[in-house]
Amino acid sequence: MANDTITPTKPAPLLIDANAACALLCMGERRLWVLSNCGAIPSFKIGKSRRYSPDELQAWIRAGCPTLPGAGDRVRKAVRP
Repeated sequence: MANDTITPTKPAPLLIDANAACALLCMGERRLWVLSNCGAIPSFKIGKSRRYSPDELQAWIRAGCPTLPGAGDRVRKAVRP
């Protein structure tokens, strides 16, 4: 009889750091920083660091990766009405 144990899967994180966001978006840290500071990419400022929601980043990609200031707020409103 085979060992039929089920390994629990780890839930996806609600927020990711800049390094994980860079890997997800295939962009450099400097570009991510510039787009985050002007509000083009939806992000959260927690203390001195920024965090990103994977769902909002995927919505930003689906929206065509807009780089206009404030585009992140529009993407966030589309994801979380």
